[in-house]
Amino acid sequence: MSDLPHITQSEWNVMKVLWKKSPLTIMELVKNVQAEQKLVSTTVKTLLRRLIAKDAVGFTIDEKNSKLYYYFPLVTEEECVKKVNKQFLKQYHQDNVENLFATFVNSTDLSGEEIDHLRALLEQKKAESNE
Repeated sequence: MSDLPHITQSEWNVMKVLWKKSPLTIMELVKNVQAEQKLVSTTVKTLLRRLIAKDAVGFTIDEKNSKLYYYFPLVTEEECVKKVNKQFLKQYHQDNVENLFATFVNSTDLSGEEIDHLRALLEQKKAESNE
């Protein structure tokens, strides 16, 4: 997981579009990113170039039109979310899940249903760890 590229927040917006649907041409990518966030096309293209350089995005060239490129993610959203979560846990909660969970529970208004759901998740995790 440590070999995953660091993806900035701006780059994350481009990745979200590619994770939803790919491969996309540059025009399709720009259009979809702009539907989510007001960015000029040159900014989207710059972000895409950075992601390609980081090996987060790959591309293929159309066989019939060598000027037409199709872009797609080389890393999954799940992998990236796991990496970000681990970084967050380390940076803000000293790698202590219990500390993170306590902070979350004590600073969030949770409904009874949400508490029951969290309890069920913890029970499931406990059962898995005892197998």
